[in-house]
Amino acid sequence: MSKVLIIDDEKQILDSLSAILKDDGFEVFTAKDGREGLKLFDTVKPEIVLLDVWMPELDGLQILKMIKEKEKDAIVIVISGHGTISTAVEAVKVGAYDFLEKPLSIDKVLEVISRGLAGEDKKTGVAEDVKVGISKGADTYKQKTIGKSVVVYGVGLHSGVKTGMILLPMPEDTGIVFEHIPDGERIPAHVDYVFSVGYASSVKGKKCQVRTIEHLLATCHMYGITNLLVKVSEEVPIFDGSALEMCSNMEEAGIVEQKKGVGPLKIDTKISLMNLGEGRYLTIEPSTRFEVEYILDHPAPIGRQEYHFAGDKDDFLKNIAPARTFGFIKDFERLAKMGLGSGGRINNVILLNEEEVINTTLRFPDEFVRHKVLDLIGDIYLLNRPVIGKISAKQTGHLENIALVKELKKISARKNETG
Repeated sequence: MSKVLIIDDEKQILDSLSAILKDDGFEVFTAKDGREGLKLFDTVKPEIVLLDVWMPELDGLQILKMIKEKEKDAIVIVISGHGTISTAVEAVKVGAYDFLEKPLSIDKVLEVISRGLAGEDKKTGVAEDVKVGISKGADTYKQKTIGKSVVVYGVGLHSGVKTGMILLPMPEDTGIVFEHIPDGERIPAHVDYVFSVGYASSVKGKKCQVRTIEHLLATCHMYGITNLLVKVSEEVPIFDGSALEMCSNMEEAGIVEQKKGVGPLKIDTKISLMNLGEGRYLTIEPSTRFEVEYILDHPAPIGRQEYHFAGDKDDFLKNIAPARTFGFIKDFERLAKMGLGSGGRINNVILLNEEEVINTTLRFPDEFVRHKVLDLIGDIYLLNRPVIGKISAKQTGHLENIALVKELKKISARKNETG
């Protein structure tokens, strides 16, 4: 029988959580403040600690540090009635296994405890009304998650707000899922939940939204990550405008290959988006691998640029991930009037006027087209499975990318029906 220690100054929480966990087969111990909780931790040696953040005298983060000093591998789940992304990030950074917001969802409590006790082999933890899951397939492509939780800080490109993000391992067949803090709503990173694709790819649930997800998804795509929980507020941090820090986060977390496979979508006929106009096109056709060929044709100072990507993770890390978001000063002025783009800074976006780049030195002479490839790699992963085919594009953006993903979803559904 696994031991759970609950440390919370709210009697109602202690009583209700204790009763539920006992009914679920746990041996439960409770403490109404931090000092009592630390004493119980020493005497009962619990496998799991549920720890409230806001308590008198010693707060939860102080207690968390003390517990981790006593036992660095202790599984501590922090809970809070006034959750913010900064509190969640700080808790995980100090050593919390996960962070839950009050009012507590019993299903989420049991899911996190299950993950903590048994690694990531048990419950998926995604509510049935939002679960998309992934397309199971042959062992050629193994499902993957990360090896440990990681936390990151940054600024939202469109909100301009300082934000953070927590990446957590998840079990097989979960998919990539965003969890909004503080509301706790979970939103799959799937084309069915896309709601805005003008200047960034975003997903929306019943109450919450998460914006600017394309660089994170591009990184997951190229690292083969299929199962991941992303705790964030309303926008994924932009970092320096590229996917380099996302890649660094994945390297820090480590990639874990899971037992089950994921079925790739193999393109067997050419698909073209119609009536794009102005010389634009976006197609996908059969190939033996995933590849992207993009043409960007702008007036100076950008000019005509072409790039063909057909590489692996290492090629992506070297040649695509460093390419930064770019825009003209006049475009950012227009975005500002729309309430967007306020997070654009001298150090996180390439700014241009009509004549030149005005704020940085380009990392590649063709950095602009490489960034368009980066965005496309991310958007395509909203299908929630690998794609084997060649994408050819000219002058297209998020709107057209998502339209293509919707066409691929139809093909995917037909293939699943016919086996």
